Amino acid sequence: MRILVTACNGNIGKGLIPGLQALGHDLVLTDLNRPSEDLGLPFHQLDVQQGFGLEKAVEGCDLVIHLPAWHGIHWQQKTEVDFWRLNVDGLFWSLQAAKAANVKRFVFLSSQAWHGHYDKYGFTKRIGEELCEYQRQSSGMRYMAIRPADLTPWGSDWVNRYGARLLYGGVDRDDVLDTVLLSVQRLERHWVGEAEGITVDALRSNAFTEEQLANWESDPIGTCESIFPNSSDLIEKYGIRMDHKPHVVNSFLGWEEIGYSPKRNFGTFLQALREADATEGEEAVRARRCPY
Repeated sequence: MRILVTACNGNIGKGLIPGLQALGHDLVLTDLNRPSEDLGLPFHQLDVQQGFGLEKAVEGCDLVIHLPAWHGIHWQQKTEVDFWRLNVDGLFWSLQAAKAANVKRFVFLSSQAWHGHYDKYGFTKRIGEELCEYQRQSSGMRYMAIRPADLTPWGSDWVNRYGARLLYGGVDRDDVLDTVLLSVQRLERHWVGEAEGITVDALRSNAFTEEQLANWESDPIGTCESIFPNSSDLIEKYGIRMDHKPHVVNSFLGWEEIGYSPKRNFGTFLQALREADATEGEEAVRARRCPY
């Protein structure tokens, strides 16, 4: 397929490009700024908040992946107007351009913030999913709305800004990229017939059960040791935050439909941490920086 990827310079956009190419798709890219390196792909420099140029970019495409948004990390820097213009207006114009070009397949990067119905971020994602549903019902567009949990780039604190987040509800970026790629494959296979709208929870996998967490409040390190044998030394050495009881993932929207099975969790992080500690040493582990 020929796929338009908006916000190609963003965290998810940059991660998707090689995956989409590996699946054999032709890509067209847009962003407010030019990519830092020449990717050898058609590029349209435009502002989705205004919409000008989207009609040209989407010509000849079979599917649109819409990624631009302000997120929770921008809460203090961006106003309600900023969130609305990018998260709502930007999506509206992308949907309009797709509709005008008769593109019937659309992937929208929503968020678990959808559950925060009346905050300035979550509200825009609610509106965004409603816009997608409106186009499904009014023009027959098929869409996938993907709701990632927290995947914010973690800076230099790999242990707590990445590892501990996987304990407390964060999701690995690669699992989010997998949901997008699987959603594209779903839309590629199932595009004839009644238009459908599918929501996908892009969440971590469960590494424990509620029963295993029963004694967490009284003994978090001991409980963790019982779930992940030989983990207490790493937890104490690196000061992994365990300040409250984790939760078990209990929402699996879209997993069966696209064949999603997340591969990363706190257990896989502990395995990687032990390997890095043994081969690289503590100083190198503490100096790790986010690669995206």
